[in-house]
Amino acid sequence: MRNVVFQLHWLLGITAGVVLAIVGVTGAVLSFEHQILDLLNADVKKVTVRPGGPLEPPELLERIRSAHPDRRILSLVVSGEPDESARVTFAFQGEAGERPQQGPPGRGPRGESHYVDPYTGELIPGAGNRGEAFFRAAMQLHRWLMVGGIGDRDIGRQIVGASTIALIFFAVSGIYLRWPHRRARDWRVWLTFNPRMKGSRFLWHLHAVAGTWVVVFYLIMGLTGLYWSYEWYRDGLYALTGTERPQQGPQGQRGGGVPVAERGEPVTDISRAWDAFVRETESHGFSTATLNLSNGNAIEIRYLDAAPRHERAFNTLRVAADGAVQSHDRYADRPFGARLVASIFPLHSGSYFGIVGTVLFMFASLAMPLFTVTGWMLYLERRRRKRMRLSESAPSTARAAPRGFD
Repeated sequence: MRNVVFQLHWLLGITAGVVLAIVGVTGAVLSFEHQILDLLNADVKKVTVRPGGPLEPPELLERIRSAHPDRRILSLVVSGEPDESARVTFAFQGEAGERPQQGPPGRGPRGESHYVDPYTGELIPGAGNRGEAFFRAAMQLHRWLMVGGIGDRDIGRQIVGASTIALIFFAVSGIYLRWPHRRARDWRVWLTFNPRMKGSRFLWHLHAVAGTWVVVFYLIMGLTGLYWSYEWYRDGLYALTGTERPQQGPQGQRGGGVPVAERGEPVTDISRAWDAFVRETESHGFSTATLNLSNGNAIEIRYLDAAPRHERAFNTLRVAADGAVQSHDRYADRPFGARLVASIFPLHSGSYFGIVGTVLFMFASLAMPLFTVTGWMLYLERRRRKRMRLSESAPSTARAAPRGFD
């Protein structure tokens, strides 16, 4: 059994390990994507703090509408920080009129976005997208290896998915293969490294000890990474946690609702909706809030608490036309299974565990090429030794063979 596991370990290591090296490096690059983009685009994402504070969203929306009466506003993002700009999304315009698009479930509509000065309501010049092309390419490489176009993306996704399964196997089989016959409970046997070793023994020891250090990280990365590769895995995860999976209707629809293009301006009083939001968040505050204005007769406000559990711990408040709260879905009040599903990405990136978790996961991702390289070196060394044994045994075999007729 041990020999079978060993053979599978090195066979997958010299194949899937190459893919995992690429996935690991790109994953590390993406670890601080948002922070880097904020720095690169500080000229549009940051504003000068002024006396009196930013405008309330109802007044901010009114100023934007007054300056752009021919544009329909789909959403407005405001920040709880006084030095951060707001962001408005207009419906697309073209020769055939408005062509609004709907984003992923819970993410609000997609359209033409602009940063806004929250103190004046004026659009800030500049797209604020410096560096986005680089990180978009890194994400495409990370998730589907940039294999094929959009229609062929599943090819790369299946390769990455299979390699992710191999990563889980590496983590489990690696512990099994290096399980010591003695002193199994001694942490020094598992975690300490002897730099005085030489040759292939040094490579094996480096491979084994470093693998033990990152085994928990790789198990978390693998078990969460499969969420983006396989439909059956997502379905199973939702079923296992007892969570209802968001439904995505045809393009331009959300959850089988009315197409965005057919919706009119909301009749809900923005001031009433915002007053309801302030009342509902009085105890915990907010860091960012997105007012979705494309839902017809109601306004949906999706927000993060002032001190959110992680960057995906969103809450959703839905306010009716008369300002009454229709629903308030808070992340903290959800069952554990629902919170777990909402935390897949933070768990995958390590941000679920704070800045320390992000840094540790980043270094664990950067270490993936180490296992690919050392695994290949050990494999080539075994091949070299095998050839040497065969060449050494060949002369003796020839001498022992019976001679034929001359």
